[in-house]
Amino acid sequence: MGSTRRTILAAGAAVAAAALPAAQAQNWKVARGYNVGAQAPMETRKTADGGTYLTGGARYYVDTEDPSYPVTGQSMDCRWMCKIPSTGKDVACLTLCAGVDKDGDLFSFRSTGANTYEAVPGTGKYSKASGGGTFETAQPDDPALTVTRWKGTLNLR
Repeated sequence: MGSTRRTILAAGAAVAAAALPAAQAQNWKVARGYNVGAQAPMETRKTADGGTYLTGGARYYVDTEDPSYPVTGQSMDCRWMCKIPSTGKDVACLTLCAGVDKDGDLFSFRSTGANTYEAVPGTGKYSKASGGGTFETAQPDDPALTVTRWKGTLNLR
């Protein structure tokens, strides 16, 4: 094949590749998210310094007003852990939630207090996840259930 022909083919391939759509970032803003779940047993124990370690969790079903939000309709497991000093002041809590979506990708969220959360990297489409928002616990009629209302963003790159 002649040099001119190879150059033309290479240029044509470069133009064709440039015309292909690049992977698009996806962003969602959820105004009304709800997690409804069954509580896991709570555990507590005293720590060596006289404080208390408290842990519990729930398995949630995630619902939003946006059916295109990739976590809508999925289940996730959440676990919270708190260290309560003997003084009762400066309580520190951490909540971790994770699940697998319909495509088999692991998503995850965490909270370190103040009723805020952030998306943290998972696998597949969530490998560079970012975003976050606020949440509040609601009192359901059934004491065996736990309900969390939330709003926020999810950005996938």
